[in-house]
Parts: sequence; structure tokens; C-alpha cells
Amino acid sequence: MGSKFSKHAIRRLIIAGKSLSSSRHPQQRSDCDNQTALASWYASGLGTRLIASETRSIAPLLEKLFGYHLLFIGACKDAGMIESSPITHKIVLGNRSDAGDVGNNVGLFSDPRALALQNESIDVVVLHHALEFTASSRAVLREAVRVLRPGGHIVLITFQPLSLWGLKRLLYSAIPLRGAESRQPPWEGRFRHPSRLIDWLGVLDVQELISFSAMHEFPLQFSETGVRLKRLAETMENWGLKFKSPFGASNIIVGIKQSRSLTPSALKWRRPLPTPIHGVPSTLQGHSSQSGVSWKACFDTDKINADRED
Repeated sequence: MGSKFSKHAIRRLIIAGKSLSSSRHPQQRSDCDNQTALASWYASGLGTRLIASETRSIAPLLEKLFGYHLLFIGACKDAGMIESSPITHKIVLGNRSDAGDVGNNVGLFSDPRALALQNESIDVVVLHHALEFTASSRAVLREAVRVLRPGGHIVLITFQPLSLWGLKRLLYSAIPLRGAESRQPPWEGRFRHPSRLIDWLGVLDVQELISFSAMHEFPLQFSETGVRLKRLAETMENWGLKFKSPFGASNIIVGIKQSRSLTPSALKWRRPLPTPIHGVPSTLQGHSSQSGVSWKACFDTDKINADRED
């Protein structure tokens, strides 16, 4: 850092409130630009195979999640990814004017860090690679849980660091490659371990139900004419699904939002007994009139009738 910044330059950056990493990398893009670049990468051969594998993995899950409203947050524009859900009202969040260009679903133009939705108004929230390419991942996750109703489900899809894809990203970050691919999504995203994401969900009162991985093939771009590579990719995918390998490229976490615990009301003390009457036991054997003991049963009716005859 000494060759990059002088002592006075570091002091000026600290006073101005700027970070050293942002000064080193002035080409860093905003969240909207990252999502746009990620959407373009999805159209490639490798991105298409990733979407297909993730769609096959979450389809059986979405079929079992019911409700009235579903919210999808992500850069994928494939409407078939959430079509398996029986929920009819599907809302797709967009970062720009392309918010409504996702099949027949309703588009919503809003910032994922401050969703324009009411609290506890959504039944199912799907976060599709929405945490790896933003500087405020916790804010995005917090907003997704805020709009989720108690008892609702959240489907979190992220990249797995302990995978072949995570190894490729690590090589790109360790070796100063000059290729433009190393500076494009998904390789410049932040791959987080599933245990850390589960801890984040636990803090937000979301309990993990199931966690598994998908997309077990090599992160290689190949054309349809590459028959050998295609067969190898299919073999790796089948073996990964058969043995339930946790080292897939995508990690899928399904959680349920816990309902709010009710504050128990303070116990009321037993009402004081009425003033003792002559000839009536003051304690009534420890019971009040509300416990089924009649006041008339405490009087000697025969003696009262005899006094009246006299």
C-alpha cells in the first residue's frame, strides 16, 4: 500500500470519507450495473445451463409452497424459473425499466434495499443470486424478511464457495489476469458459505428447513458441438444429484419465518373473599362462588325455617 498511496494521500482519503479499495478500483460498478451484467451472462451457454439446473432443483420445492403473493428478486429474466409455483400472483423485482419484462408476471420497479411493499405482505420470497453482487447484502436480506409474513417461506439461491466455481473465482482473484472475464459476473461476486447465510437468517427469526446444492459440472463454456464436454457435464451432474454432493455451484436454502411470540399477560391475583357473614365460614373451603359452591348451601336451611315458624 505504500507504493500505491502516500501518507498524505491516505490522510486526504480518510478525511473525505473514502475507502482505499474504492480508490484502487475506480472501475467498480454499481448494483444496477452488476445485475445488468449478470443478466447478460445468463444468456451465455454456461449461464443457460446454470439456470436450467437451478430451475429443476427448485421446481419441486415451489410446488409445495402455497399462498397469495410470490416475490422474485434477481437478474434472471427466465419466466419459467418460478412457473412451477401454484401461486398466481407473482411479482418480479426489476432494477430498471425492464421490471415488467418477465413473462406474464407483474413487474415491480424498486430498490431491493428498500422495497415498496408493506410489512408481512408476501407469502413466498425467492432471492436468486441477489446477495453476491451488492455492497449491502444484509440490507437486501433484511428487506426480504421484512415483507415476508410469519409462516411464509424464503428460497435463497447463492453461489457456493466450496465448489469448482468457487475455485475458479479464487484463481481469478489471486492471479492478476488481464482478461475481461475475470472482472465480470459471476466471478467478481462475493461467494458466501451456507453456514454464514443460515446464521444471518437465524438473526432475522428465519428457521432453516432444507439446504442442498445444484449444478455440479465444470464452469466451462462450450458450444453444442462439444459432444465430449457435454457428456462429461451431464455425467457430473447426474453423479452429483445421485450422491447429494454439497459441492455444487449453487446452494439453495429454504427457510420459514417464525411467528411472533405473544407476550404473556400478568397473572391476576385471586379476588378477595367477601366479608364473612354470621354463621357462614369465611374461607368457603378455599373456593369462591364462581367455583360452583352456592352461598345457599352454606346456610342451615332447616334452622332458618324453624325460626320463621316460631
